[in-house]
Amino acid sequence: MQTNIQTTTKNLGELAAMSHQTQEAERRILKRAEELLADVERELPAAQAKANTGGGDEYMHLITQRGRLNQVIAMARKNLA
Repeated sequence: MQTNIQTTTKNLGELAAMSHQTQEAERRILKRAEELLADVERELPAAQAKANTGGGDEYMHLITQRGRLNQVIAMARKNLA
């Protein structure tokens, strides 16, 4: 009986450590995604100007990237809540 209690206690401690590591990873993901989103937002006006003169590939790539980053940010915020 004592062995089961010790094993359970050990497992709970390991789970708590993994939970903390997961939270830290989510915070790093969120921070990096927000940084990348800021970069994309900075690049969009120039890409949009190019798109108006026929070079729309870069603009569409940035728009797609912005959408994906917004999804990553939303998921990270949800997981941290």
